[in-house]
Amino acid sequence: MSIKLIALDLDGTALRSDNTLSHTVASAIESAASRGIEIVAASGRPFHSMPKSFLELKGVNYIISSNGAAILDRSGKRINRTLMAEQEVIKLLRLTEDCDLIWEAFLEGATFTDIRYLRDPMKYGCTPAYVSYVQGSRGGLNDMRGYIYENRRRLDSVEYVCTDKSLREKVRARLEANLTESYITSSSANFVELMHRDATKSNAVKWLCKMLGISQGETAACGNADNDADMIACAGLKAAVANASENCKNAADIILPSNDSDGVAELLKTALAV
Repeated sequence: MSIKLIALDLDGTALRSDNTLSHTVASAIESAASRGIEIVAASGRPFHSMPKSFLELKGVNYIISSNGAAILDRSGKRINRTLMAEQEVIKLLRLTEDCDLIWEAFLEGATFTDIRYLRDPMKYGCTPAYVSYVQGSRGGLNDMRGYIYENRRRLDSVEYVCTDKSLREKVRARLEANLTESYITSSSANFVELMHRDATKSNAVKWLCKMLGISQGETAACGNADNDADMIACAGLKAAVANASENCKNAADIILPSNDSDGVAELLKTALAV
């Protein structure tokens, strides 16, 4: 069966570690699109912080943002949205009121973050290559918990940043034991992300496939982190880059070269040959 849709994670997958898109990957994407394959950006990022270098490629017509909470067309118009449950947000705030965490909130394509993170991203685990991205894509607030509560009916997703592994895992375990309507995942070591239980990358890809008349067997997916594993597992052609997490690799049938070695370009060549 031929591949008709390819869903690609961005950070750590299609993008290099320096937050750039290589010419090799860009050319491979446009080549695949010219052959009729739908190329879908599937990212944990909200829409307004998606890299233009990727979105402006010919053939990238759909964007999955905030880990599946929103699906947009090329113009930025939302065509599907799955918001967090209000009562889950209230419960989340109550369960974490004793913890001093760096919170971020995603809604309507924008991001707001704790002012402490905005002022010094590297203190909280951000790599040097992503400092300018963080500081240029977020608004900073002193009271993120208050902001989250105020917008409890409008949230695509929230996440906390914590470099203390023991605290990070303790909080995550507490949330997993008590939240019943949330999907909890991670896109990198210091981040824990929460959205509605139906707001996953895999569900977003399924929704697009139904709209476009494409079967799951006619899809390919590639990623590098735990939040990509469900999307990869549901694809016909399952791939992970060499720098991927173990959960991500376990969901894949093909391990590609790393994001810094243009692994996604190898996937696109394979998809065209199927």
